[in-house]
Amino acid sequence: PPCPRAMPEERCRVERCDYARRILEAMQLMRLGARAALVSPWTGLERKTVKRMYREYHGRPSPAGQLPSSDAWLLENDQRLLQVMLIWHLYRRLNRPICSPARILIDVFEVYRELARTPLLDLARTAVVIQLFAAEQWIEHRCRFCQLSFPAPAAQNPTTCPGCRRFRGGRSPTVHRPSPR
Repeated sequence: PPCPRAMPEERCRVERCDYARRILEAMQLMRLGARAALVSPWTGLERKTVKRMYREYHGRPSPAGQLPSSDAWLLENDQRLLQVMLIWHLYRRLNRPICSPARILIDVFEVYRELARTPLLDLARTAVVIQLFAAEQWIEHRCRFCQLSFPAPAAQNPTTCPGCRRFRGGRSPTVHRPSPR
């Protein structure tokens, strides 16, 4: 629930309210499967605090290891790229200045899981996708077939969205016209 002192268009500036909000967001991220290494930078909480929270919440220490940081796994197939496209549209829709980065990540991931029939991206991969958009390493491109905008690495210049690539699979690049009867 929002702080009664905060106006609708701004976050509460009371330090304890802000800290409580970050704790709640950290718990939500952990509930969604985030490790301490992901929770800490997204909430702004100290890593030591997050590790203690993780142990209390899950009853075991946070798994070790590096978080994904590259887009190589996302680029391996069009099915993943279609889901990246969904996350991109959700991020554009849900990214509001009054929301914290953790709140945006939580909202995007929860809606993504509801919309995707078989979600291929976990919370860590979703966070990577959002970071790629925020850092403008991935930008908007336009498909030459369907004219929809889709995200792709800024270094590339793709002309076909993943949906059209899957649809056109082995088909001729020319427009299919029905034969006269």
